[in-house]
Amino acid sequence: MFRILYSVLLPFLTPFFVYWIFWRIVKKTQNPFPIRMLTISGLLFALIFLFFFSVSDKAPADSIYVPPKFENGKIIPAHMDKRTNEN
Repeated sequence: MFRILYSVLLPFLTPFFVYWIFWRIVKKTQNPFPIRMLTISGLLFALIFLFFFSVSDKAPADSIYVPPKFENGKIIPAHMDKRTNEN
């Protein structure tokens, strides 16, 4: 649920919130919410956000997950290692 909130809903609602703050400060426009412009900008912002975070942190296809472990009094964090060909 939290992932949906910060990865889709928050970027979509950001232009509405920014415009609302701007409108409250200036109060010079007749139409307080240009719905079409804010919806399109919110969708674009959410798509850019999703694309950026889905592309930026991908592990190679031939890698394996190594879970975190406690070794010699230190915590070794989880990481991705290359798979070795052990026949």
